[in-house]
Amino acid sequence: MLRVSDASRPWWTLVGACTGLFVLMLDSTIVALALPSIRHDLGMSASGLQWVMNGYLLVIAALVVTGGRLGDMFGRRTVFTLGLVVFAGGSVLSGAAWSEGAIIAGRIVQGIGAAAMLPLSLSIVCDAFPAEGQARALGIWAAISALALAIGPLIGGLLVDLDWRLIFWVNVPVLALGAAVMVLVVPETRDETATHQLDLAGLVILAAGLVAIVLPLVESTEWGLASVQTLGVLAIGVALLVAFWVVEHRVAQPIVEFPLFRNGPYFGASAAAFALVGAYWSLIFFQPQYLQDGLGYSATTTGLLILPVTAPMIVISPLAGRLIARFGARVLMTVGMLCGVAGLIFLTQISDGSGYARVLPGYLLFGIALGLVYAPMSSAAMAAMPAEKTGIASGVLAMDRVLAGALGLAATGAVFQSLLEHHGFAVALGRSNWVLVALVAIGTALTWLFVRSAPAPASSADPAVAGSPVPSELRHHQHHRRFHL
Repeated sequence: MLRVSDASRPWWTLVGACTGLFVLMLDSTIVALALPSIRHDLGMSASGLQWVMNGYLLVIAALVVTGGRLGDMFGRRTVFTLGLVVFAGGSVLSGAAWSEGAIIAGRIVQGIGAAAMLPLSLSIVCDAFPAEGQARALGIWAAISALALAIGPLIGGLLVDLDWRLIFWVNVPVLALGAAVMVLVVPETRDETATHQLDLAGLVILAAGLVAIVLPLVESTEWGLASVQTLGVLAIGVALLVAFWVVEHRVAQPIVEFPLFRNGPYFGASAAAFALVGAYWSLIFFQPQYLQDGLGYSATTTGLLILPVTAPMIVISPLAGRLIARFGARVLMTVGMLCGVAGLIFLTQISDGSGYARVLPGYLLFGIALGLVYAPMSSAAMAAMPAEKTGIASGVLAMDRVLAGALGLAATGAVFQSLLEHHGFAVALGRSNWVLVALVAIGTALTWLFVRSAPAPASSADPAVAGSPVPSELRHHQHHRRFHL
């Protein structure tokens, strides 16, 4: 292990953990900017292009909670470092991709690495800092996350205009730095009370069920949306998810503790997360294609023009604690969800004669929705949870967000493809956005009905009150080490 002072070791640990976090958040927007170039260069089909995103999201959704538990059992540094290495390997394969199958395989490998990195980055940071230093460290951790999400479109556009493969190759040196710091500086930590039991049956059934739900939606152009094949595979997927529900009620260490959803605020916040994040992934998939292929902008210009979807989080997130304290999570989230609905309605009006002025209000309103909802969503979900349940509850909430992306994109894509031949790209895109309007409208109703505002924290030392973009679910980790974001 590299010789570093005890005082500097936590900060080096923060650097190592944040390299993985930065790459993950950057990836969530940067890949979308490259999709038109990838499609043209590799001659990809519409369904293949969706699998570039959906393959990645499905793997994370199935494995993210298990990744956190593996870190608890075998060491968080070890599992996180393996995640960095695997994600780098997936980046190399994606960057060198010579065919549709190769880039999808690379993205799946990236998803496996992300499922280890995503739940453990925060845990490693909190293990490294004493209680009095955690607020500052968590503020930096969350700020890096928000910054990477916001600037991703701009960086992605610049790289894609040079060569789309650079969006994957640029990950490798950053992840190599992270892996070196983790191995040389960071001490190992684990949960000594964790049992060495994994819900393998649940994991296999969940993965199979999710694929069976998403596959016929993505392949609906070839199979037919109402065909026997599509309906049959969907029925198998539903049956597998029912079997997963049964299995999870009978195992000692379930991937999902379904009784969590009996908690009203947790259910409402989970519904808001599912609706808003599901809509986000669909927008970030289709809108860059519309701006580049439909309106003729370059990738760099597209990156600038799509910024209103993500940039408002940079402005609003530092105010999250004060806004929650003044208005309460329920009001703030409901207003944010209504902004999301309004923004999506603007985007349903896209037509062949539309220009950027038609979509800008939709982008901006949806970006404001993300800023208003994201931190209160976490606060509302975790505030009503007993301390012993915050680990699994936050893990399931993370799984909910990623799963929403895969399912939302698959459903919107199926409607889009069904309209494309007869109506053209712009009209098909506008009309398919009604799926997202319905999704976020349902999420808005459930938010208002079930979310309750948590009491405002009393101490200004709380990072959310002090002004950093740290949602309260992060603060729970200070008292509960088994946290999976």
